Amino acid sequence: MKKLKYIVVPIVIGVIFAFSLNWFLEKEVVRMLSNNDLNPMLFNADSVVKNKGYFANNFLSNKDNILMFGSSELSHSTRQHPDYYFNAGKIKNGIVTIGKAYTQDLQHATVLGSLDNPSKKIVLLLSMQWFMDKGGVTDSHFQGRFSPVQFYRFMDNKKISNETKILYAKRVTTLLKSSSEFQSERQYALDYIKKHNNIVFEPYYNFKKFMVNLKDKGLLYKELLMTSQKNKHSLTRKYFDWKLERRKAYYDAIKRVGKKDHLLGGKRLYIDKVYYKKNIFGKDKFFLNKYKAVDLTKSVEYEDLDIFLKTCRDLKIKPIVILTPSMDEFYSYTGITTEKREAYYAKVRAISKDYDISLMDLTQYDKSKFYLRDVMHIGTLGWVDICERLYNAFEGKN
Repeated sequence: MKKLKYIVVPIVIGVIFAFSLNWFLEKEVVRMLSNNDLNPMLFNADSVVKNKGYFANNFLSNKDNILMFGSSELSHSTRQHPDYYFNAGKIKNGIVTIGKAYTQDLQHATVLGSLDNPSKKIVLLLSMQWFMDKGGVTDSHFQGRFSPVQFYRFMDNKKISNETKILYAKRVTTLLKSSSEFQSERQYALDYIKKHNNIVFEPYYNFKKFMVNLKDKGLLYKELLMTSQKNKHSLTRKYFDWKLERRKAYYDAIKRVGKKDHLLGGKRLYIDKVYYKKNIFGKDKFFLNKYKAVDLTKSVEYEDLDIFLKTCRDLKIKPIVILTPSMDEFYSYTGITTEKREAYYAKVRAISKDYDISLMDLTQYDKSKFYLRDVMHIGTLGWVDICERLYNAFEGKN
């Protein structure tokens, strides 16, 4: 009896402590999310609580903020980043940018599907580079972005159809096969596909779900401790002088590019001088027809895009998908010709039409100077254009 006592008492104490900690963290993070200046978190492209978390995204989404999903272009590399327009206290609603390098469609579906009642203001920045690999996102990149708390909430979301969950679970089991860290989640997905209701392991998974949610709140609490209470102020204005913003963006681009010609195969590239010197200078032979074998229309990434759009449809959301341009001078030289890129653009247009969603088609800027800051990332003029369009689409309705 004494031995049983020594086992049971610590367990009871541990359970009481865990539930008390959960109650404390939830109360505190809600308070700080409501009262603190969140810009340090919102402006941090590497924020774990945005990219891999649930609680902060769910709270901010319920406030009707724009959720913008993307990848490496969301780093704060220009003064025209969406955060500087939408999170500067000048308009009614803000923006939550989610994603960093190698974050692609399936992870974005995971984040969106994990939310209880997501904002209808959803934006996806679709990168051509995601479709250059026939296999889509790699195992290692997906595992590096994977989040158990988001995964379990996606799978438990009653608003998401069984059809979508099965498609999602099949992809997850494939991409997590080589992972030692996420075998529990992979097995959970496998059981869902096989329609196994494993009662024996149900207590384990319930405990796991509780703990990953607790960890998410703990990480959020830690990050919010670094923020201060926000100053209460009214909106200063609701209008941007977009002509002025474009003018400033143009001069910013000139400074970034510099006075020297950046050449590749005899063609001038209007890209940031630092990027050119580091990645392209002296590599003409290396890049010549480097991507000639790439077929942009046959990537598994389309399956993941389909899962993202099915998730949106199940949640009754019509996202704005931004079809970003590619730098013609660079990609034509590397073997991804205008015709190949147009085939990719046409396929995305057709998918958007099938799902009846808004497509912000920016492919007309493939040859435009300063729209991109390098061979793949949105530049100063590009961001001003995108932000103005989003402002008109969302803020204009308020």
